[in-house]
Amino acid sequence: MSEHKAQIQWQRQGVFSHEGFERQHEATISGHTLPMSGANTPNLADPEQTLAAALASCHMQTFLAVAAKKRLTVERYEDTAIATVEQNEAGRFYVSKVLLQPKAQFSGDKQPSEEEIEKMHHKAHDHCFVSNSLISKVDINIQFN
Repeated sequence: MSEHKAQIQWQRQGVFSHEGFERQHEATISGHTLPMSGANTPNLADPEQTLAAALASCHMQTFLAVAAKKRLTVERYEDTAIATVEQNEAGRFYVSKVLLQPKAQFSGDKQPSEEEIEKMHHKAHDHCFVSNSLISKVDINIQFN
């Protein structure tokens, strides 16, 4: 078992009421502070974005481990993850799906086929602990060169 700590800090600014309140806060992770807020606040991360980033990061790290075990060399990896928020049957909002759009660039003599890359992403998804923790649907739209 392992534990992973994230600290959230919020301080009231202005009026705090049922009609509204300031949502800006900070998340501190491993000594680094990330300014955050509610959804759609320019220049600040929101919880939905950080959830998408956590999934994309976990998927990437698992994909890189799969590639390394296959003796492949990954030069570059990028992804644009998109979290979609909807209401469920009970009227509660939740992240219904996350779209991953990974693109990996390989170097060296050993180049994987598109089919091999698809299998690697499938394995990465199956072994990513973040994806295994979500009820959200995860779609993977692999970007090939």
